[in-house]
Amino acid sequence: MIDLNATFFVQLVNFVLILIVLNVILIGPIRRILKKRAEFVASQMEGIESFATAADTKLKDYDKALELARQQATTGRMAMKAEGQAKEKTVLEAASAEAAEKVQAARADIAAQSDAARKALQASVSGLASKAMAKVLAA
Repeated sequence: MIDLNATFFVQLVNFVLILIVLNVILIGPIRRILKKRAEFVASQMEGIESFATAADTKLKDYDKALELARQQATTGRMAMKAEGQAKEKTVLEAASAEAAEKVQAARADIAAQSDAARKALQASVSGLASKAMAKVLAA
């Protein structure tokens, strides 16, 4: 068995002294370093989370701005299309009116030329009829 004599108590005191010295020299600084490291990691994680939140916010703002720009572009495109269609209608109406005037003028000119030709032919019909009659009777 174990004898409890003076060497046991000396060894016990020696153990406690070495434990205190190791705690002061080795274990304490390691604990402080580990604590500082944990605080540093926690602060870095907070920074990362705040950066991620800021990035998400900026991305949402960008998406909103992009959607607004798309809507404005669509509105502008529709307005320009309507304006173009109105101009097209105006130009087509003007061209149609001009064409109708030209057709009417051409018809009037053709009618006048036709009347003049008819009158000229009617004036010469009696003379031609006489000549034709003379040729028929002479033959």
